[in-house]
Amino acid sequence: MSSTISANVDDKTASQLKTIASLENRSVSNAVSSAITVFVGLPKGLRDFLLELNAQDDQETIVKLGREMMAAAARVRLETATADLAAEHRFGKDDPASSEIDMLEEATALTWAVRDRKKEQAPGRRVRLRT
Repeated sequence: MSSTISANVDDKTASQLKTIASLENRSVSNAVSSAITVFVGLPKGLRDFLLELNAQDDQETIVKLGREMMAAAARVRLETATADLAAEHRFGKDDPASSEIDMLEEATALTWAVRDRKKEQAPGRRVRLRT
């Protein structure tokens, strides 16, 4: 079951919302729904702090926190992917120490494969990679 909720926002926020929805190929309604879902799932203290930063127009802190949250999200994704790979038992057999080394070697091989594929797809373009 769904409910309809309306909200009034200033012109700047409405414009930003429309831009985000367009860039993400989503409807404005879907972007609003996602934002509300995320916002109400946050702890009250965090919601209050974010609203306070917004009211103070403290863009520097907002950008800094955004970067930190993206870094935390990347760490969680990496840990999840690592655990998923480890669960497949394709690396390291019974030796836990070699499992991490094997995964790193496989990641390196995959990176090189992607690099080589990119070179093949753009024959006239020079790509400089550090090795």
